[in-house]
Amino acid sequence: MEIVAIMGSHRNGHNTEKALDFFLSQIKGKHEVNIFNVNKVRVEPCKACDYCIPHQGECVIKDDAMTEIYKKFETCDLLIIASPVYFSALPSKIKAIIDRTQMLYNLKDKSIIKPKKLVVIALGGAPHYPRQFQAIDNTLEWYKKTLSCDEIGFVGFSHTDDVGTMKNKKSLEALEALGDKVNTIANKMEK
Repeated sequence: MEIVAIMGSHRNGHNTEKALDFFLSQIKGKHEVNIFNVNKVRVEPCKACDYCIPHQGECVIKDDAMTEIYKKFETCDLLIIASPVYFSALPSKIKAIIDRTQMLYNLKDKSIIKPKKLVVIALGGAPHYPRQFQAIDNTLEWYKKTLSCDEIGFVGFSHTDDVGTMKNKKSLEALEALGDKVNTIANKMEK
């Protein structure tokens, strides 16, 4: 199984990265795992220039990490989006990756994009409140369609400012169960 994980927090080694690492540790077997940490890859913002419409499969920006990320988005079997919530939305660095996916959205023939499973891990520093993760879900609605994703799980962690990721037993249990689901899918793919 080819796995692509986007670590979308502006802080390394904190709650989002811990949740992602925990989830990845639940996936058994040997897999190709590509982690794109928004702090370690350079992704320019989308210019909204529409270059990718007449130049199918090409972005006008050719010298940043999106060149590699596009290829992985096209071929992976599992995409994991792990991100905190900043003012009820995705933070700017992961949003730049999402916006740059416009190039794939504009493809007339999307058959090059392999169908894949999607896992979303969202973290909110504030105590739980209604619709805490709604904006993430809304943003990812068309993203999932563009990348040919079948979402198999969305796990939210609330109150991470006071209760760190590794102390949130309920959400960790949800990630464990989701890991089991991914392992079952991976086993079926190998047969």
